Amino acid sequence: MTSSIATSKDTSPGLVLRLPETAFTRSGIAFRPNEDIWHWTDGPFRLHLDFRKLTVSAVFPCDSLKHSLLVFAKRNSASHVTNLFNVFVHFLALRVKSTPLVSVTAEEVSNYAARLKDHEKWRVGTLNVLLQKWEALGLSGVEPDCTQYLRERRKPGNEKGAAVRTRDPEEGPFSEAEYSTLYKAVDAAYGAGEVPRWIAVLTRLLFACGGRISQYASLKVLDLTARDGSFVLSLPQAKTREVHSRVSFKEFDLSPQTGRLVLEYIEELRSQGHDDDAPLFPETVVMSQGPRARTRSEEDLFFGHCIRDHLSRIFREFMDSLAPPTERLAFKPIPVTPSRFRYTFGTRLAEEGASKAVIADRLGHVDLQHVDVYFEASPKIVENIHKAMDSQLAPLAQAFRGRLVEDEEHSTHKGAPGSRIIDFRVSKTPVGSCGCKGQGCGFDRPTACYTCFKFEPWLDAPHEKVLRRLQDERKRWESDERLAAINDDAIRAVQEVIAECGQANEQRRSGVTA
Repeated sequence: MTSSIATSKDTSPGLVLRLPETAFTRSGIAFRPNEDIWHWTDGPFRLHLDFRKLTVSAVFPCDSLKHSLLVFAKRNSASHVTNLFNVFVHFLALRVKSTPLVSVTAEEVSNYAARLKDHEKWRVGTLNVLLQKWEALGLSGVEPDCTQYLRERRKPGNEKGAAVRTRDPEEGPFSEAEYSTLYKAVDAAYGAGEVPRWIAVLTRLLFACGGRISQYASLKVLDLTARDGSFVLSLPQAKTREVHSRVSFKEFDLSPQTGRLVLEYIEELRSQGHDDDAPLFPETVVMSQGPRARTRSEEDLFFGHCIRDHLSRIFREFMDSLAPPTERLAFKPIPVTPSRFRYTFGTRLAEEGASKAVIADRLGHVDLQHVDVYFEASPKIVENIHKAMDSQLAPLAQAFRGRLVEDEEHSTHKGAPGSRIIDFRVSKTPVGSCGCKGQGCGFDRPTACYTCFKFEPWLDAPHEKVLRRLQDERKRWESDERLAAINDDAIRAVQEVIAECGQANEQRRSGVTA
């Protein structure tokens, strides 16, 4: 499908500016500007522009719009071109339909701005970018008074950081308790086989690096470096104005537990035939039925990668099914989106005393203006929100998820090597058994065991001694609330185990069997 409308202004008799048969994006992808649908996959992004959706009069120069967008397609990212096209579609949708559009005038833009809601005012600025380029190219369809009006008019930008600044419970950073319960919910679901391994891996990396979802969609197997028990992830950088996201990287140290999980996932990918150059989140793995059609050639650097939107959507669908409740939304499930992990990462850095320069570097910002919001929320307000939420949510978040057994004889593996769990700091007597025989576990025993669904505490074991040790450690860190709270879940889990043991012993004394 092609369009043949002449679009140049009459600067010379008979002169017609035509669209080229073939053009190339800044990353070298070929497309045909004359077609009514522009469609290509570029790195972690997919562009799809359907010019047939434009509701304009027959005499409106649609090719002028194409010429203008062509300039951006050659120089900018697919997401930027998509935003420009979408704002023009939105502009058309808000027009009075009884008056066909022939040319964009100052009055048209003024009416559009007046119809926008407060949270949509930023669209005028985006429309301005498109129309200024349109008029500068000397193409028909935009009146000079329109661009002059836009140059003189204040154009509100997209309010950045509002969700962070207000600690929005749906779009802003997670609270401390939400962070903890969400982390544990994903681990438990993964351990129970309710979610695939890639979900657990992506969740850990979102918490650990604070990247945009497009950065994770750009990851390859070779981006994890494991050496001498340490793990480093080289995260591709976005919004760098480079040809693609895999031109520059930023390194992040991963915890041993997260590093081992990612390494196990990579070994699984290799067993399925993926090599070092394969994507870390292949579309054949993320999408249950695989991609509907091949959108890249095998020579494409991003061949096999999930696009950003697919990875984000499928991740959110899994998280919706397991998200724990939050008091901030009347105990509804925590809304989980990839961006909330990024906001939480930046917020935690600010609360831990990191400078603006450090936060900007870790989040991949080229300047400091974008990180101000992480310092603007009142620490006292945040503290009060966290305390109120913690006390309400704690009873809902059962810390002990394992299975109480009478003794080793009744455990899953009955004394197999690695199954006994002992806290030598308080006693040589085991406190329970591991349903996985401790295989591949690098967590602190038995502190982490009490919150693990594979833990099988014994009925007559020194759980009270473990509890006293954890409580004593908490007191030593009481000057730093965050450090003091690290083992709060474990403390609560030990208390729950002790309570279950008390109930079981009471039943045993009364002659009642469960």
